[in-house]
Amino acid sequence: MRIYFAATVLWLYLMVTRSNGAPLNTTCNRATVDHTAYVGGSVSITCNYSQADKSSTRNFCRHDGNFSCTNIISAQHANNTKLSRFTLSDDKQREVYTVTISTLTREDSGKYRCALKKEDSFTCLEEILLYVLSEY
Repeated sequence: MRIYFAATVLWLYLMVTRSNGAPLNTTCNRATVDHTAYVGGSVSITCNYSQADKSSTRNFCRHDGNFSCTNIISAQHANNTKLSRFTLSDDKQREVYTVTISTLTREDSGKYRCALKKEDSFTCLEEILLYVLSEY
């Protein structure tokens, strides 16, 4: 009985936390936004935040279909951050950050989230459904 209880508690913990242990906010403030792009091309996704969130870390993650979102790229103080095919550009004056994914593949299709991290909590700003189509 103790093993079953411990396994259940561990499973529940893993379902509501990220790999680094920080809680994941599973709801977004806005409706899902669809983006369509083509294999080999690029897509730019714009994420708006408020004046109060200027000091928060900007995150862009890929939703895995369960209750977690794997962070792809993030920035707190830098205006431009690049990691592989992902670029995050932050315009603090306009209170918006833009994530560009270049050299798209069909595997890039899926659900993504713009999120802010303040201390140990995450707030989802927007959920994005990306469709990457073949050109033919």
